[in-house]
Amino acid sequence: MSKPLAALALLGAVASAGCFGSLGGSLPAVELYRIAPVRADSATERAPAVSPGTLRGSIAIARYDTPGIYDGHGIVYRVEQSGYGVYQTREWAIPLGEMLGSLTEGLLSAAPVSVEPAVYAPPSNRPFTYSWRGRVKEFEEVDRGKSVFAAVALEARLVRTSDDSVVWQATRRLEQAVPEGTMSAIVSALSSLARQTITDLAADARMAAARLGTGSPTGSHR
Repeated sequence: MSKPLAALALLGAVASAGCFGSLGGSLPAVELYRIAPVRADSATERAPAVSPGTLRGSIAIARYDTPGIYDGHGIVYRVEQSGYGVYQTREWAIPLGEMLGSLTEGLLSAAPVSVEPAVYAPPSNRPFTYSWRGRVKEFEEVDRGKSVFAAVALEARLVRTSDDSVVWQATRRLEQAVPEGTMSAIVSALSSLARQTITDLAADARMAAARLGTGSPTGSHR
């Protein structure tokens, strides 16, 4: 299988070497990647000024669901519209769903949706009023001819803990060209898109709660 034109950026790497039995061939290096976290000291990552969260109660953030091809360790790439593949030696250092859950906690801390805190992966959801449940729909490098892009699409919903009912749901998708086509540029774009997508979803939930004026959001489908 031919490699796509570009690969996801390396943020941290470890090399594993060995031999194929008596053949003496070296195993390829395994490269480990991470989504860049929210950095409070970065002006480009500071949340815009927003009103305090109006959603009454607290939010437990679940690990994002990563269905199908996104569920493994390997990083996904796509050629044109449907030529999906997974890198065999380029992997997430931490499962993608966990990184997105942790990222959501940081973003909801900077720009709250709820009056009380939003916490990622608490020991139990029972003390929390709502659960934030995310799902990955796209998270990949995209190669179109000689052009390289990064694409992120996420779905999120708020579920009332007491009766497991969905009170709000929305989907956001963003795509960005990566003219450099380098590994560092692509992963930087994916990180930026993930942050912006979650920020947009949180803003939608915040506006839904504010529209009702009761602190309980209504369903929203985009």
